Amino acid sequence: MAALPKHAQIFQQLHQAIQRGDYKDGSRLPSEAVLGRQFSASRPTVAQALRELSRLGLLERHKGAGSFVRLAPANTGTFGLLADGLGATEIVEPMSVEISRAARALGWNVVMGAAVADRSPDLIAREWAERGVAGVFFAPIEHHPVRMTMNRAVAERLHHRGMTVVLLDRDLEEFPGRSDYDLVAIDDFFAGFELTEHLVERGCRRFAFVARPAFPATTDLRLAGARAALAPVDKAQLEFAVGYPHDVAWLKKLLKRTRADAVIASNDATAAQVLQTLQQLGHQIPAEIKVAAFDDIRYAQLLSPPLTTMRQPCADLGIAAVETMLGRLRQPTMPARRILLRAELIARKSTAKTGDSHAEK
Repeated sequence: MAALPKHAQIFQQLHQAIQRGDYKDGSRLPSEAVLGRQFSASRPTVAQALRELSRLGLLERHKGAGSFVRLAPANTGTFGLLADGLGATEIVEPMSVEISRAARALGWNVVMGAAVADRSPDLIAREWAERGVAGVFFAPIEHHPVRMTMNRAVAERLHHRGMTVVLLDRDLEEFPGRSDYDLVAIDDFFAGFELTEHLVERGCRRFAFVARPAFPATTDLRLAGARAALAPVDKAQLEFAVGYPHDVAWLKKLLKRTRADAVIASNDATAAQVLQTLQQLGHQIPAEIKVAAFDDIRYAQLLSPPLTTMRQPCADLGIAAVETMLGRLRQPTMPARRILLRAELIARKSTAKTGDSHAEK
């Protein structure tokens, strides 16, 4: 997985120092200027890390006086985290680590659950209720014949047993529908928009947007963002294609039909297959075709060529998820919220211009 942003690194180190007891309850942290020198970071970057600690209830910040440690009470309660294939999921897995860290800082335990798709919603809800969890972070199932029905049933059974539900990464509903549960995710529409703008700036006008079958609703949002970015671009065209990009014949037909000079894949795993097949077909990347995707999973920079992608801010998403859960517990009747964080464009060689020395290696 890619390195954390600087503010997230500072957050983690200060959080660990507080948990070790380096800073006692009520003690004052060093000033932003001192911390900036300590971590070789700007004051705004330090301030962002301190704000995250404050939002989690670990700091009290007093104007003109500084930031003071406020330790959470022990054994506040337990949250559950429910995801299909947890442990093998590139995005939900690191997000779950950050959720556990943020929750423990406030005295909450987090218990994990996986293998959702092959179990009944009633059984899932009963087991979580027997564990005494106050709320469940739920990453909806992607690969299931009737996934929307299954996801709705899981969330409803949890809710009916008195547990708060916060969705991770994607909604229960298919695009453009929205559920009545809080959602914490990246802004997939804007991620698609920004990635497409990047490719337009590099001269691309003929786009193929590629997804594998049974793609999640996040793909629809990313596709909508790409189309919005191309709307004002003269002579731009985009075709959405669903298939298996490791299928040489399928991708060859797509390229012949679209004459694409850019392929946007719905995620990095799909992009890895696109790159391999393009190379089998003898295409030069990025000279002939530029390739980009979403997520910045751990091997994206190890592909050949390294993949341009929209990085998910997993640490920030984990913190936001805990904040959202605690807010919902405090105010259970407020309208459902969508907390959408901005993904970061990571430009690498798969979309570089000829002679471009600024692309990440």
